[in-house]
Amino acid sequence: MEQGRHPCKYSAAMAEDRGTASTLKGRLADVYVPALVTGSLHALSRRLGNRATIDDPLFGRASTLSSIDPLLEKLATRFGEQQATYRHVASATGVDRDVSEGVLVMSSGARPSEIPIAVVAERRRLREIELRVYYATGAAPRAPRPPLRGSERDVPVPQIVAHVLEAFRKGAVERVLAAFEESSRLVDPNGKAHSKRDGSMASFLAGLGGRLALVPAGVADDGRTCCIETVLTRQRPFGDDAESTAMSFVRGDSGLLRELRLYYEP
Repeated sequence: MEQGRHPCKYSAAMAEDRGTASTLKGRLADVYVPALVTGSLHALSRRLGNRATIDDPLFGRASTLSSIDPLLEKLATRFGEQQATYRHVASATGVDRDVSEGVLVMSSGARPSEIPIAVVAERRRLREIELRVYYATGAAPRAPRPPLRGSERDVPVPQIVAHVLEAFRKGAVERVLAAFEESSRLVDPNGKAHSKRDGSMASFLAGLGGRLALVPAGVADDGRTCCIETVLTRQRPFGDDAESTAMSFVRGDSGLLRELRLYYEP
């Protein structure tokens, strides 16, 4: 990160640079987290422009020039304090959104921790763009985050994905497993992999607590990886609650699924 700047002056400098060309090249979803980790905030601020909205599970929502730059600073400071590095995993492009998946490696503690993270960049009319970021916040307090609007009718998904979502709704673990190759795995929001072959995927699915209402809210599908945003409703002792989540399905050569990566608050 650039040194020797007071935060307020830093924000002012970024605001003044809005509208000029950014040095960040590539899809916004792909460059967003790497720019935060490396402290390239000026370039990221210019790349976002003045028509962006950011929705982060830890620091909340920002959609104005006066709120976006401070949010970027908070994220970059957090990543810097935790000595974070970033490893890219996959990208997918859809009709109206791009998705980038990766892993944040936090090295500040006695043992490094890995946190899966997904960034969805939805392109809207009038050159507006909304970035929604998905990762588990752990013990940190979460910012209020209204769920997306889901619609099975308006958001068509591949047949095998629809099969899995329906099986989740019915709490049918065996039906979920039937959509996956024998050598497949599921990666949970904390980054732990659960294999179908050794039975740990079945145990994880059974431990989710029964029926999960998952309604698609958006999709990016490149033919191999299908990443969907969903509205997840879970039954809790104090009442049902809904939250936005991301799920990434990777197809295998057999036509079944090879991997499922989940992004939500456990």
